[in-house]
Amino acid sequence: MQASRATRLAHFTPARNLLHILRDGAIRSSKDLADSAPDHFDPTDRQRFDRNPDKVCCTFQYPNGYYLAQARNKSDFVNYPDWVCLFLDIDLILRPGTLFAPCNAASQGGAFLKPGASSLADCFAPQSGGWSRGPRHAAGAATNLQAEALIPGPIELSCIRGIAVPSDDAASTEFARLEMFGFNTRQFSWIVAPVLFDRDQLSASVRFGRSILETPWTPRTTER
Repeated sequence: MQASRATRLAHFTPARNLLHILRDGAIRSSKDLADSAPDHFDPTDRQRFDRNPDKVCCTFQYPNGYYLAQARNKSDFVNYPDWVCLFLDIDLILRPGTLFAPCNAASQGGAFLKPGASSLADCFAPQSGGWSRGPRHAAGAATNLQAEALIPGPIELSCIRGIAVPSDDAASTEFARLEMFGFNTRQFSWIVAPVLFDRDQLSASVRFGRSILETPWTPRTTER
């Protein structure tokens, strides 16, 4: 884990899934949802070409902007443009059964997915997944920004370190929606970070060491 220098994992999900996650008390894998809660089964990747539907897809330090750009154009989500990024405990990569891929986990049907410390280190190698790691590359980010850790689910709410959204308005909307259903939204740190939701800005910022502003957000008095 030290070789990665990552301090957190990132997981994109449509904002409408937040309600189900909090109600269920966990982030569940596609297989788990399909088996036990089909009414809440709303996968962003129905095919799961990585062939591991029992695991939750995560990236290192920052979310996968390439994935988000593709997912937003899928017919299932074109009418639901709002997304959030969940930051998760980095210790989840120590969970037995975790697999690592130095590129998108779905590449070649999951052929690059492997367990173990050496597979984790491969995600941060100078040459990894078809990309080179430059001298200013963000330390905690994988060399290929689509490198993934597939974590066996479910992932408990206690593992969520923060919820990132693209704007103050988005934070207000999601906070109010969850409060309306009686959830304790103050158990999470809320973060406004528009760059995380822009594929090109995020990629350039990570590769060239540019600052990525993550602003803590708290509700206004009228929202409490």
